[in-house]
Amino acid sequence: MNKISAVFLILVVTGICVSSYLVYYHYASRAGAEGWCNINSHVNCYNVIQSKYSEIFGVPLAVLGITWFSICFLFSPISKVFSVLINDSNGPFYLFIWSSTGLTAVMVLVYLEICAVGSICILCTICHAMAVGIFGISYTSLKKPISNYVKDTFYY
Repeated sequence: MNKISAVFLILVVTGICVSSYLVYYHYASRAGAEGWCNINSHVNCYNVIQSKYSEIFGVPLAVLGITWFSICFLFSPISKVFSVLINDSNGPFYLFIWSSTGLTAVMVLVYLEICAVGSICILCTICHAMAVGIFGISYTSLKKPISNYVKDTFYY
């Protein structure tokens, strides 16, 4: 495993672990548990986790984070799942597309934290940083112009 693969794996595992803790904290805070990351009114995980923006159809966003990071793991070099299912030469492109969805979600979530909730969650920010790092790695792993990947994928 090369250094880039190791960093990628660290980002994915960290994202899964922090997202898992956020799911726990989401439910524990509803039961009255105090969080260690409630520093003040502007840096306060409780405010973010308990906001109306922290769930979609009753599912905590952190569950979606676990799912997103887990799918990223499937794209990792140590996972052979996608190399069996897809053409290896387009693997970096698929990871780039997937990580672009994560980057888009991060931008929306950061906007909601700052503008709608008025607080920043440190743990959420760690997950956001992991997603941005994964996007950066996916972009740098592209071996040819994106237009060539599109042609190879859709226009045989």
